[in-house]
Amino acid sequence: MWTEQHKSGKVNFIERYKDPYTDKWKRTSVLMEKDTPRIRKEAQKILDEKIAKILSTLRSSEMLFTDLLDQWWGFYQQEIKRSSIASLRGNIRDIRESFGIDIKVVNINPKYVQTYLDNLDCSRNKKERNKSMLNLAFDYAVDLDIIKDNPSRKAKLPRIKKTLEDWKKVEEKYLEEDEIKPLLKEFARRPSTYRSALLAEFMSLNGCRIGEAVCIEPHNYDFETKVLQLHGTFDHTEGYRNGEKTDPKTLASYRETIMTTREMEIIQELEFMNELEKNTNPRYRDMGYIFTTKNGVPIQTNAFNLALKKANERLDKPIQKNLTSHIFRHTLVSRLAENRVPLKAIMDRVGHADAKTTTQIYTHITKKLKANVAEIMENY
Repeated sequence: MWTEQHKSGKVNFIERYKDPYTDKWKRTSVLMEKDTPRIRKEAQKILDEKIAKILSTLRSSEMLFTDLLDQWWGFYQQEIKRSSIASLRGNIRDIRESFGIDIKVVNINPKYVQTYLDNLDCSRNKKERNKSMLNLAFDYAVDLDIIKDNPSRKAKLPRIKKTLEDWKKVEEKYLEEDEIKPLLKEFARRPSTYRSALLAEFMSLNGCRIGEAVCIEPHNYDFETKVLQLHGTFDHTEGYRNGEKTDPKTLASYRETIMTTREMEIIQELEFMNELEKNTNPRYRDMGYIFTTKNGVPIQTNAFNLALKKANERLDKPIQKNLTSHIFRHTLVSRLAENRVPLKAIMDRVGHADAKTTTQIYTHITKKLKANVAEIMENY
């Protein structure tokens, strides 16, 4: 308890208490004539009674949505990775600044959530993410018996109408054989991007994500059994030099693949190059990974994608597709689909439990398959 002088000349006695539902400190006070030991003791008794009454009458139905969001977000951050926390902060900030301000959780209904989603002026992807965050926050409220039903899960986003353009966009997710070969050749032609070219080729053969590839360590592969363990991903939230290998997001991403001869050759070549840098490059920092720059730091995704786009621009006929590291992963899907490998086996190879993109590519007709159909009909 502490005191503050009141403008009337009297003394304000103040005490703090913690709100059990928001974990935030609040204050209550009582105004007394003056500050003496006897009055101080009386003020403390009055404040204790006031706080007891507040806490006894305080119910979860009084919780504001903003308080719920803060409490849930603090809990949820303990369950997810640093990279996920960083990517979701913007969505949480947007929700906190525009949804349920000064509104009690129990007063928010599906119509309120629906109106919020309908009025969001942003991309479809951001709308889906914001709704996902609301779903989880209100699920948390249901678990705590603050509300009985989740109003967010009853709100809907309109179904996306599929057009011919959408169908054509599937072709932009992977490379045809007559596209990937000249691209990899040009990518590898320059010494400055040779390591990135080896990484690109490796991903096109293995199907791994770039985050999985750059944190491969020597103990993750066995050349005798040809087994490659993909048991993590690289978290570069704090920068690549301070990054670390972390667990994958899903159980399906935790997998082992059988390497091709070329995959093993790529790893062996990089091992040789890294060993050479260790002995000759004073700036080399051994972080224990294989797919690194000449300084030993894992290859950065942004730098990789930029170098890939520039290599494409140097081609006589640049590929009219959005080129990123993911296109090599998708290229493997199309290759395996062409060779009629079962969808389940492909999903296991690339580490997808439920993959919309994998299914889209698998069911899409590549140039090679179209040519095969034409050839069959010619010989019919």
